[in-house]
Amino acid sequence: MIQVLKLVSGEELVGDISTEGTFVKIKQPCFLQMLPSRSDPTKSMMALVPYAMYLEEHCVTVEAKNILWSGKPVTELYNQYNSAFGSGIQLV
Repeated sequence: MIQVLKLVSGEELVGDISTEGTFVKIKQPCFLQMLPSRSDPTKSMMALVPYAMYLEEHCVTVEAKNILWSGKPVTELYNQYNSAFGSGIQLV
């Protein structure tokens, strides 16, 4: 299931999450980064940046104790992530 996680390091990751005991496996992880808007520098936009894409299977495992919170992404973020890194299926 696609989830957003906040790690104790401060990073916010989006990915396909599964739990394995006290560990959380994140497939196709991306981190969320705020950037200035190209059209209006006084506004910001959110970018999805691939995280640890140099790993085999593009997958990371994190101890659950290193996660502060997790939650379901808003539809726009889910669709953006899924069109770039997932199945391409979008929610309406």
